Amino acid sequence: MFKELLSFWSKEDLLRQAFDETARMLELAHDFFVKATAPLFTGERTDKDVIYSTDRQINIYEIETRKKVLEHLSISRKEDTTAALVLITIAIDIERLGDYSKNFYELWEMYGGRLGYHPAIERLQEVEKNIESMFDNTLESFKKADSNLAMDVMKLHIENSEVCESIIVEVIGEEESTSSMTCNQKIIVALAARYLKRISAHLKNVASSVVNPFDRIGFKPSKSGAVIEFDGE
Repeated sequence: MFKELLSFWSKEDLLRQAFDETARMLELAHDFFVKATAPLFTGERTDKDVIYSTDRQINIYEIETRKKVLEHLSISRKEDTTAALVLITIAIDIERLGDYSKNFYELWEMYGGRLGYHPAIERLQEVEKNIESMFDNTLESFKKADSNLAMDVMKLHIENSEVCESIIVEVIGEEESTSSMTCNQKIIVALAARYLKRISAHLKNVASSVVNPFDRIGFKPSKSGAVIEFDGE
């Protein structure tokens, strides 16, 4: 189905513009994610103004996408409706990627420095690297209607989700007297795990649009295709 939608987006001028802006949103969200996670994990500083201006730019792209889709729907043939709605759905998920990346940066602002070394933190960094790969594959699958890449993204989310949840359980369950992390570190690590899981989930949602019909975007593929089990996160 997605290849058919891609053909609509290529033919219709307003939808073509909306598609291009949605792809640009995803590229911008990837760059935003890298900049937002760097201070907490590596200590590499990111300008605060850049963080908030990028978040605003992603919001602007979403608004422009909605405007173009709405204008298209007001003059379009009925069969274009699904193609328009899919773009709106994808844009919403990408905007949430920006929100959670901003939230991640704000953890660094609250904590005041790099997290340092701990096995749980190392595992979080592995999730961060997984998500960078997911960004690349999601964009490529979106541009080329590549269902195999999209499935790879969805599978990787399952792994990320399990790791993030195990980190939260581990951090909460550690005895204060034996923990090598401070209370502040535990709070930041638990929140970071939750935000990374949400970012991974929204990328999974975007990728699912390449695999699934409109009514199942964000959910596992139907039984007629490969079945991927994952939660709604």
